[in-house]
Amino acid sequence: MMRTWKTISAMTTVALLCATAAHAQSRYNGFSVVLLLGETQGAAAGDGLPPAPGLRKALADVKDFLPYRSYKMLDTQWLRSGSTRMKGPDNQEYDVEVSDVDLVMPIPFQSSTSMVKVAFKLQEVGAAMNASEEFGRSVAAADIEKRLDAAVRYLGQLRERGATKEGIQSQEALVNNLIKQLRLARAHKLIDTQFEMAPGETVVVGTSKIGGGDKGLVVLLTAVAAGGK
Repeated sequence: MMRTWKTISAMTTVALLCATAAHAQSRYNGFSVVLLLGETQGAAAGDGLPPAPGLRKALADVKDFLPYRSYKMLDTQWLRSGSTRMKGPDNQEYDVEVSDVDLVMPIPFQSSTSMVKVAFKLQEVGAAMNASEEFGRSVAAADIEKRLDAAVRYLGQLRERGATKEGIQSQEALVNNLIKQLRLARAHKLIDTQFEMAPGETVVVGTSKIGGGDKGLVVLLTAVAAGGK
């Protein structure tokens, strides 16, 4: 009789865990990624933020750890899971990857909230996959930079001489192409992390300095509650 009870109890526990997991997964509908530009100079923080209270609260919770006084919305994307591309300042593009890697069950009698363990990655488009590739990229970047400097100087000379419109446009196209090549060669991985969050919660995933350190990317993620986009 005791053995039968243990078997039934174990089967009941498994059934309850499966039911709880299904319920938790039904409580979030995907992820919303928000990319902000933070600046140390400017008006009071929050002037350029969308009205979403969860986003404002997430920033307020970590305001003592962020040096920025003002924020500007750069891009926002929604996805259930997987990857997407987002636009940053100066036409820089970023690859974002989000996935729910595990479901953290609540502790009985302590919490009723199931947490989602999320894996999040952010990198500049074209970032190197490993250290050896990064070394090769750095060598290529140095060569492209020299060619870009020479192309910019020659473009200035063409303008001073009053060269033809076609000649100037051709040189401008070369400069822009070299700028794109240099950006790809210098592309870096910026954020690669895992963390837990509750359905409906918004968290500040991380930041990355740009523009000499007075500006930075700020990334926020929301586990969109069921019923929302």
